[in-house]
Amino acid sequence: MSEIFKGLTWNKKMEILRVIKGWSQREAAEQCNTNQKMYWAWETGKNYPRKNSRIAISQALGVAENEIFFKDNKKVEEQKSVS
Repeated sequence: MSEIFKGLTWNKKMEILRVIKGWSQREAAEQCNTNQKMYWAWETGKNYPRKNSRIAISQALGVAENEIFFKDNKKVEEQKSVS
């Protein structure tokens, strides 16, 4: 992946890869074996996907899990927003 892509957050990478595939969030959710509401929560960074979901997401989007969810061999942790 390009250096620009590597600098993005995990959820922004998901969005870009989905758009490249030409999928709506609903279509991406179906490919990831989840519903559109959960996919939206992932893509907006509101929820961080569990291991099985990260595997499904990376397979559906056609990239290795570490290309989306890991940075410098360390797991990218969920960033909680303050409400």
